[in-house]
Amino acid sequence: MSIATGVSGAIKKVLLGDTLLPQEFTLGLSDPQTEISVWLRGPGEERDVTDRLSTACAEPFTLCIGFDEARCPVAQSLSRLTLTFCERNRQKRVLGEIGLKYRATLPGTGSRFLLFEPRSSNNFCLPKTRIWTHYLLHAYRQWRRDNSQGIKMTFLERRASMVTFIRPHPIVLVSVGNEKDGNIFPMNLLGSLGNGYCGFALRTERVAGSLVDKARRVALSSVPLSQGFLAYRLANHHTMQSIDWNQLPFTTRKSRAFDIPVPDFAQRVKELEIETSLAIGSHRFFIARIVRDEKFDDGLTFCSIHGFYQSWRLREREHYDRELTVSLVGDAFNKRERHPAKS
Repeated sequence: MSIATGVSGAIKKVLLGDTLLPQEFTLGLSDPQTEISVWLRGPGEERDVTDRLSTACAEPFTLCIGFDEARCPVAQSLSRLTLTFCERNRQKRVLGEIGLKYRATLPGTGSRFLLFEPRSSNNFCLPKTRIWTHYLLHAYRQWRRDNSQGIKMTFLERRASMVTFIRPHPIVLVSVGNEKDGNIFPMNLLGSLGNGYCGFALRTERVAGSLVDKARRVALSSVPLSQGFLAYRLANHHTMQSIDWNQLPFTTRKSRAFDIPVPDFAQRVKELEIETSLAIGSHRFFIARIVRDEKFDDGLTFCSIHGFYQSWRLREREHYDRELTVSLVGDAFNKRERHPAKS
């Protein structure tokens, strides 16, 4: 390690202390998650949308909220709505807020799906001075990188994206096609939209999104924490047209409704039929009807949250230092590229 690197690390330690955690922090949680509720608030509005919310695109950063057709917000309130991320238990403290800017409405059977971009964002997981130090470090890292390729989010969009991951996101494996011509890959930009609908987003320029758009049917498999490392190993499948299922490091079985191969270890399998496919920007957003939803196991499910929220959720625990160390080791283990032989 160079002297410069050592000095830089020491400065970051002084400024950020033990809050310098990975932005995408992996862990095991119950399914469905019970830690965070998301409320839509505004003039005449206060409703729980925890299970009616999905990210639709990263650039421009876009959120989708599902509503019953007869209960959409009135037009006059659309410019003054805010998403509030709160503790579900204990003191129900507010941990983050995103002010919403209305963009469009998509139809569904008995539903309406409203698209919003952020107009403001606040994150309360860390003290204000510390969180802005994180923001400055993040902005500096982005400046140092070559931004000629990849997703280019504004400062506001990045902060809003961080807030959305206060609500835990399951990391699922998406199966599409069949054993002769198909693929399986990880995804975490997804959410229920109510009334039997689910929304999810895939990168526009990658093959995976085109495969789903063409097939119109997919199976989403929840991953047990013990198998979470496989999600990172399969990340390169996003760029593949098809795979050899026999080369996977796990066995598969066919889903009940569509006969799509899914992992034998899947805790829960949702089979979806695509109704809407919309290219927004960096991502293609899919709205799908849930055809079958089967849960096989109640163990901890592999999820991702933001590092700011992980720091907050451990802060008040009795053995904070020990739990923080254990969680960091677990996160690093989950992200290792392990290559076990297929049994």
